[in-house]
Amino acid sequence: MMKQLFIPVAAFAVTATSVSAFNTDILDKIDVDLSSDQVAALEAVHELRMEGADRTEIIAVLDDADLDRETMHEIRTAAREYRTTMREEIHAAIDDEDYDAFQDAIEGTRLEDTINSESDFKKIVEAHELKEAGDREGAKEIFEELGLERPEHKKGKGAHRGGEGRGFGSQD
Repeated sequence: MMKQLFIPVAAFAVTATSVSAFNTDILDKIDVDLSSDQVAALEAVHELRMEGADRTEIIAVLDDADLDRETMHEIRTAAREYRTTMREEIHAAIDDEDYDAFQDAIEGTRLEDTINSESDFKKIVEAHELKEAGDREGAKEIFEELGLERPEHKKGKGAHRGGEGRGFGSQD
């Protein structure tokens, strides 16, 4: 049985660009008091995870920067709240067909480089309407044309829910 296939692709793309709370772009946007050394450690941890480092090495970097479980939980919670708010703003802009609000919602994200014209935005709105009408294939074609393809499900490090990575069909 297929789960919900698409979250509006724009909202997903924003989530994908900030998939890790260790991304300094998102750290600048959340309200967590971190020193420059802690931010640098989070950047290093992000790189280590991307390179497949083991847990012991990652924990050592976090410990050296005085990033304990409580602080990490605070960062994850703030990042999750930020991404939720961002998705809500994007959903509202798409539903309202409000290009200016959409531009504001995606400011500073990689999506801003992908959907950078009103005609691209109109295609996002069209794809969303197709999806809502049940034409998932039509919506998927538009998203792919815009360079917003559905990511593959991943297994392994960082995967969620029984080993399945997050894709369009997953829910927060």
